[in-house]
Amino acid sequence: MNKNRALYLFLTFAAGALIMIFEIIGARILAPFIGTSFIVWTSLIGFVLASLSLGYYLGGKWIDKKPGIATAGKALLGSALAILWVILIKDDFLAWIVDHVKGLKASSVFAGLVLFSPAGLFLGMVSPSMSRLMLTNIPDAGKTMGSIFAWGSIGSLFGTFLAGFYLLPNFPLTHILISLQILTSLIAATIFLLEKKWIYLAISMLAVVATLIFSKSMPSEYTYEYESNYNSIKVFPSTDYRSGDSILIMQLGTQRAGGMSLSNRPLPYNYLYFFRLAEHFNPGFKKSLMFGGAAYSFPQYYLTHYPGSQMDVIEIDSATTRVAMEYFGLKNHADLKIYHTDARTYLNRCNTRYDIIFSDAFQDAISLPYQLTTLESVQKQYDILNDNGLVIVNVIQAVEGKSSLFLQAELKTFMQVFPQVYLFADRPETDRTQIQSTIILALKSTHEPIFSSLDLGLDSLLSKRITRAIPLTQSILTDDFAPVESLALKGL
Repeated sequence: MNKNRALYLFLTFAAGALIMIFEIIGARILAPFIGTSFIVWTSLIGFVLASLSLGYYLGGKWIDKKPGIATAGKALLGSALAILWVILIKDDFLAWIVDHVKGLKASSVFAGLVLFSPAGLFLGMVSPSMSRLMLTNIPDAGKTMGSIFAWGSIGSLFGTFLAGFYLLPNFPLTHILISLQILTSLIAATIFLLEKKWIYLAISMLAVVATLIFSKSMPSEYTYEYESNYNSIKVFPSTDYRSGDSILIMQLGTQRAGGMSLSNRPLPYNYLYFFRLAEHFNPGFKKSLMFGGAAYSFPQYYLTHYPGSQMDVIEIDSATTRVAMEYFGLKNHADLKIYHTDARTYLNRCNTRYDIIFSDAFQDAISLPYQLTTLESVQKQYDILNDNGLVIVNVIQAVEGKSSLFLQAELKTFMQVFPQVYLFADRPETDRTQIQSTIILALKSTHEPIFSSLDLGLDSLLSKRITRAIPLTQSILTDDFAPVESLALKGL
């Protein structure tokens, strides 16, 4: 039996764990800049797999020429330096991509190639090196290779669970990356120490020192940062480009998902005022449902301006609720119930009747969670509304043109269920082809409403109704086929 078998299997296990941790946190590295869409995930997974494949091939050739565990140490050192490269350039490089690379596909491909391929290539070299060193007895080759594959896969499984269940929910993203780099460098340094490769040992320790120095000098532009199970959460002060108001922002990934006015404005964003249309179309409402909490700007407004009315908020991420309480003034209230679950799961099980459904849930900056957009979901919303109930949905799309394809599909879907569906837009006539806040309003009642009000604020909102016909060329969205992200991306 190979006397170093345990060491070889450990290194195979470690390489498998390291690559999966790096891949999973890679999605969070990209999220604040280019989002979390399936295109981003496809590029990330694709480049990791491609770089691993190339690493397997090159690592096999390398170990044949220079058999010895030092070769695996050099591969691990290469991956440590590649991770250090990511730590040093990720924010500036991704910001440059946002400014200079057009299109989500191109951005995702370029980011994956530059940031994640180098580390994947070097980590991929480890397992063929270990296979070559363990293959000392040809009759046992199958067993030996099986052990390598098994321990590599077990390491990958361990790394997946460690990253998703423990690291991301408990530690800042950059701290995880720094720890990953230091661990990889130290494993390489241990190999070089055993093999008396002093120059490589010195390089490994210098990489550790450089990482520690960088971590000490690293500034943060955010008031608060946290990696939850669902989101990369950031809190920071800014200015709303529409109102000029100073606001405290909650950003989830690339999306400015909520905020709080720092100048006592009732609501931080103009589109939130469209939710006031509930006053006009169902003035006697008493119980409402809202999809999407984030900073809880509108729920807090609701509790203040509609005393005696109750609201249930469905927010999948409990961390955003905690942050809203710590930074955005959210407090426990007898008329506010918060459910931390998926909105569609809640709809599937809901037996409660509501007067209003407000929908302000986003999968990322460009699209709604697809499971809330489909015919089946819209039907469930219709079913839990009282007779005069209505749904108000915030959609970030253009009114017409190539940036309105998802809006067209969603309007058409609502029209299949509700007898009356209307569209409002923040800039209804001047910028019809520009992406903006558009509001779908669906009424369960068949009585035609009046689109004017003595309340000047409501009357201003009602005047933004889209009255000119727009094309509805897209198909109805269903659980079986809802290409929400694809439709939204075509307009970018």
